[in-house]
Amino acid sequence: MATFEIKTKQTINVNGEYVDKGLSVQVTTMFANPFDEVEKIHKAFMRVHGIDFKKEGYLSPGYFEYERV
Repeated sequence: MATFEIKTKQTINVNGEYVDKGLSVQVTTMFANPFDEVEKIHKAFMRVHGIDFKKEGYLSPGYFEYERV
């Protein structure tokens, strides 16, 4: 299994609150691309930061970058 750090690429406005570039979580997955399990990323951001990127439609590789750690 691989562990990835998922970070925001840019400042994003989510429900009227600004989320700074570089806000991150770590996700472990069996896939080479962590966005193959987007629900894990969604749950990690909800659990760690309380931010729902999925509801706003931001939860895609266009708004995030990832690297294997």
